[in-house]
Amino acid sequence: MDDSTTPYDLVIRGGRVLDPGQGLDGVMDVAVSGGRIAAIGNDIAADSARRVIDASGAGRYVVPGLIDIHTHVAHGAITPGVGMEGCDPDVIGVGSGVTTLVDAGSVGVANIGVFSAYIQPRARTRVIPFLNIGSYAHTMPTLVDVNDLDEIDPVAIAKCVAANPGLVKGIKLRLVGPLIAEHGKQIVLASKEVAREHGLPLMVHIGDLSARRRPDPHLLAPATAFAIEQLDPGDILTHLCTPNHGGVMDAADRLMPGLLAARDRGVVLDSALGRGNFGYRVARRQRELGLAPDTISSDLTAAGQTFHSLLECMAKFMAVGYSLPEVISMTTANAARAIGVEHELGAIAVGREADLTVIDLVEGDFEFVDTKQEVFHGGYGLRPVQTVRAGALVPPVWGTHPWGWLPAPRSASS
Repeated sequence: MDDSTTPYDLVIRGGRVLDPGQGLDGVMDVAVSGGRIAAIGNDIAADSARRVIDASGAGRYVVPGLIDIHTHVAHGAITPGVGMEGCDPDVIGVGSGVTTLVDAGSVGVANIGVFSAYIQPRARTRVIPFLNIGSYAHTMPTLVDVNDLDEIDPVAIAKCVAANPGLVKGIKLRLVGPLIAEHGKQIVLASKEVAREHGLPLMVHIGDLSARRRPDPHLLAPATAFAIEQLDPGDILTHLCTPNHGGVMDAADRLMPGLLAARDRGVVLDSALGRGNFGYRVARRQRELGLAPDTISSDLTAAGQTFHSLLECMAKFMAVGYSLPEVISMTTANAARAIGVEHELGAIAVGREADLTVIDLVEGDFEFVDTKQEVFHGGYGLRPVQTVRAGALVPPVWGTHPWGWLPAPRSASS
């Protein structure tokens, strides 16, 4: 057939299309033309496309392009051995079934320009940067972001935002370090003022892994409670399931007062697992109490990408008891809404940019490990098959483990 008469560039045929945000769940075909979704339906002719992908088979799903709203991809901006390095965005992005990444404040005003000058032009993955409130932070997250109140420099941040029009999409604050115990409220208010000045969301990290080595870890809880009270609609509380000091659960496993009210007024509750801020028991208890995260994110750094992926984070929440549609919602429609792009991303809809992820849901007896090194088990793993970014096919990389993508099988000792 003459390609010039072929209406579609790509058709993904026979996959189970699952888009909870659009109410789609069934075997359908998806056609792409000019980088956008052109048609969704049954029996789109194979000879109507220049390329056809067969997505049929048990356990294979076609979902909106996955969105990870908390990562660290300032790749090349941080010196190895000095700070915690960022991932290559395409390794944890399109190569891992993820079409959009938010960099959660890896750098400050001194080097935010690395994104527009170097990272975004070279990445096939969509990369959205948040600015670290520690104005000259450039080694995050190994070191504390704010060591002194003067390090929050509104003038420098204003110059940074003005010099990079449209680049900075949010402000990131980590409630971490000795200064938080004494000046947490001031730091929160100063950060909020900067974010509001520029009309940007404020993302607040809670949970301090190093606090257990300090004499006053109990003082982090009031700072977290104050931050929750101060957050406005569209702001993001990240590390919801942290087992560390400064989390949202009290000693009796009850939710911190004000948390549900914050959600009701539009604050986003993000899980951001990482290697240091996910407690299986915390996540399970929150589910028992009726508190589900709005979003699942990975908090991946270069050191962490050999341990897990966004897909494995989703499988961990399935092990907690969430369904596949729920975890897909948390990484598509909910994630798009959380970063204010719900009219552009997070859905399979005609006319939208063609960001799609084809995944396999694999049944098994899988083993996971949380921040406390507690082993827990789940019945499902998720494996990327194809990524479509703006209509272009990107095959997945090998995977985060020596054996590939799936979590470890249950060991004999467990």
